[in-house]
Amino acid sequence: MDHLPIHRPMAWLLAMALAAAAMPASAQQGTPEERAKAVAELQAALSAVQDASTALESSQAKLVAARANLEAADTARLDAEKRLKASETGAARGRLTREQVDADRALADKASEAVAAVRAEIAAVEAEIAGNQAKLAAANTAVEAASASAAAYLGDTPAN
Repeated sequence: MDHLPIHRPMAWLLAMALAAAAMPASAQQGTPEERAKAVAELQAALSAVQDASTALESSQAKLVAARANLEAADTARLDAEKRLKASETGAARGRLTREQVDADRALADKASEAVAAVRAEIAAVEAEIAGNQAKLAAANTAVEAASASAAAYLGDTPAN
């Protein structure tokens, strides 16, 4: 897989086509239909790699955003817990009413729920990333297979 430039699959395909055109006819095997089919399979496989790569990049961007959201939600949760603790201390000293403490407790609970929701979102995005990585690996395998098939029809020896 390291020999295939997955970030520029269309450039690689163009290079393959140019290399095939530069080869003598004797280096090319198969009928024109077989060659066309092999090239079409290679193009489809390269397109699948591009799609999987784009999906993976999108998922990774979602993960970065979700982690930033987690940081913000966790900061809000910590602030709400500090405020609740101060409210409870104030209520114990008779400065605040029970309703004020209950309101701060409700805010702290909501902040904790927000953190849990963002963590669940992160877990879902991580699962999405794993799925996209598997799709990319499968697409790369398909490119290797299609590439071998195309090489059989287009020839893999450079023209002299």
